[in-house]
Amino acid sequence: MNSITHLIICVTQIIIVFSELPVPKCKLSDSNCIRSSAQGAIPVFTAGMPDIGTEPLDVMHVDNIKVDLAGLKLVVNDISIKGLRKANLTKTDVAMEKKQIAVAWDTDIFMKGHYKASGRLLVLPITGDGDFTLKLKKLHVDMTIPFTMAKTSDGKDMIDLKSYKYKYEVMDGANFQLTNLFNGNKVLSDTMLRFMNDNWKIISVEFGGPMLEKPNKKIYESIKTYLRSQPLENIAEY
Repeated sequence: MNSITHLIICVTQIIIVFSELPVPKCKLSDSNCIRSSAQGAIPVFTAGMPDIGTEPLDVMHVDNIKVDLAGLKLVVNDISIKGLRKANLTKTDVAMEKKQIAVAWDTDIFMKGHYKASGRLLVLPITGDGDFTLKLKKLHVDMTIPFTMAKTSDGKDMIDLKSYKYKYEVMDGANFQLTNLFNGNKVLSDTMLRFMNDNWKIISVEFGGPMLEKPNKKIYESIKTYLRSQPLENIAEY
């Protein structure tokens, strides 16, 4: 038996042994345990779970995002978003007495699509129709999710999420790249991009809400679908 074959057999045996061990479940009151367990599940969760009906969150696809705010009219279509697979969970609390889940995470986000823009961005006029790329470095999202207790088809307890609200902050920077600004005028385009990237903080505060609403809704819907897919006793002790 060669060394590669021996290694494969050993690894297979280890996997079989560990797959038969009972997986300890966290108590819902143990926030550290819940966060650690959820952190380990992020790669599977963000890849999508078709067996229960959740779509991929990394790469996430969004049909369109519209911004009509403070003089800016912006539409971004055919959007792809990367980065959630590497999210770092900073909070995962389940308060049964308040019927509320609080979850927060940090991650770098890369978003691209096709944009059309007109109007004003802060103090400068803007117009364009082309490719849109946005990088957010250490995006922090803090989401609060109220819930009720419901019953599965066989009468067991499950968590049913009702709504969500969130706060966000771009912590370490943002970079904007837009092609074909001002019908390809390089001087005006370079001026606008320099202005956007120099003022990333105020732009992210002013316009980040509309840009993040649909992606965060998809995250919420995936969490809701997962929690409704099985009895609470399968997920944690309570």
